[in-house]
Amino acid sequence: MKAHIVREPRCALVWNYHDESGLTALRRAAGDAHLTLRPVGNGDLGATVGDLCAGKPTPAAAPLISVPDRPALILSGLSHQTGELGAFLDQLQAAGVTLPLRAMVTPTSKGWTLAQLLLELNSEHDAVQGNKA
Repeated sequence: MKAHIVREPRCALVWNYHDESGLTALRRAAGDAHLTLRPVGNGDLGATVGDLCAGKPTPAAAPLISVPDRPALILSGLSHQTGELGAFLDQLQAAGVTLPLRAMVTPTSKGWTLAQLLLELNSEHDAVQGNKA
């Protein structure tokens, strides 16, 4: 019996990031890492993270929910074990790209809506920042 290996889509979702030079560097790094770069906005908040990474269309109606404007980068398909995740993040850092929220898609989070994930990331960010005060 052969093992069935599920490969996650190689994708970078970008929320609310508008720095043009940073976007250029992000596009370059995504291309180098063979990632599909997908900017996401309010109309995508009701879609699941897994569907967004897979390139599926977003639901016809967005949920009536507000999420913070803090920019975020959500990655799928990069491996920490091979060093490609670190290399990608190093390339962004060298280019001066700063995104306060960064996350890898997990088996749990790929079933969440984009709104749920962004709310969770913001909550974690606020908790960590509160501990630094």
